Amino acid sequence: MRDLIQELIPHAPHLGLYVAPAIPEDKLRNALDDYAGALRPEEALALFDATLMGSARDGAVFAADRFVFQNNNLEPAHEVRYEDLVQVDKKRGFLKGAKVCLSVNRGRATFDLTFDCSGKPEALAFLYRFLHEAMLRPEARLPEADVPRTAAGSDLQALRNALDALRADGRLVEDDYRRILDALS
Repeated sequence: MRDLIQELIPHAPHLGLYVAPAIPEDKLRNALDDYAGALRPEEALALFDATLMGSARDGAVFAADRFVFQNNNLEPAHEVRYEDLVQVDKKRGFLKGAKVCLSVNRGRATFDLTFDCSGKPEALAFLYRFLHEAMLRPEARLPEADVPRTAAGSDLQALRNALDALRADGRLVEDDYRRILDALS
């Protein structure tokens, strides 16, 4: 995930985006004190400061396995593991609204969250793309020890089942599904 963050989230202070090791200490401290207390400072790989005044008391902190965000002080903070993401969409409102809409699955419950980027709407495209890619990355879905294996290598039926599930969820288009099956054969 560290590489994906480095690749997709630019260090762009004018957009409220900061990437480690260049995250300002005061902003990180404010975010951790205000809403991201579940993270240790060394876990922070990127920070999104959604505030207009630059305090970073609203926004998001991204770690290797999860991110924590808060839209404003009137709402609770949300901690989301990348492996729990099942859908990521972006939504631009009529009057400058910019939001990432998330569907999160925890156990038997799937619920929706909205990550508001309206304070810095130009950052929406970067945050959306990162979260969408993080959702699709296999390393965010299964720890290496949990990948089904046979003595000869990958379990082809398990791979086909996973592809079928992605296609049924609408997260894998038919053409890509066929190309992957052909490659497996």
